[in-house]
Amino acid sequence: MALGKETEMGLKELFKANAEDYLTLTFLADKLEALGRKEEARLLREKARVEYGHAMGIFEKLLQNADVTKLLGEFVKEEDQEHVAEYDNVAMKAKEEGHLDVEKMLCSYAEQEKDIAESTAKVLAMLSDFAREEDMEHVAEYNDVAMKAKEEGHADIEAMLCAYAEQEKQIAETAKKVAKAL
Repeated sequence: MALGKETEMGLKELFKANAEDYLTLTFLADKLEALGRKEEARLLREKARVEYGHAMGIFEKLLQNADVTKLLGEFVKEEDQEHVAEYDNVAMKAKEEGHLDVEKMLCSYAEQEKDIAESTAKVLAMLSDFAREEDMEHVAEYNDVAMKAKEEGHADIEAMLCAYAEQEKQIAETAKKVAKAL
């Protein structure tokens, strides 16, 4: 059963919150470790693993109950529009307040965010194109050549190409699943 709109949105927000908490606790644990506070760092890492488990559980529910291609598309849009705008906005405020080092860092991060969005969109498009091509063109091509081989009396080549055509179908299905999983 598909998730309701509010449940899906709530799960997405909880996923982000848990992922953020995981990173924050991990960063703090790293700092404590560097300061020689090993026990405190260990405790924070334990809590970070719990946050990570929560994020993974929520992410799995989203994958089970939502269109993964839609989720990836939303990620690309958010990464490209919202995150870049946020980085640029904070960078300009930092510049106004005299923090040129922060501005430079955030502008650099904004460019990286754009690149992440573009790369993710390209991967999704490539996988979709590959799956479509594999399914339609390659299978038909194998079958066509197999029939010609059969007409020319090469049953062994026909059998081989028919088996390959089946494998091509399986490759296409796998590519479709991977594209959806992304």
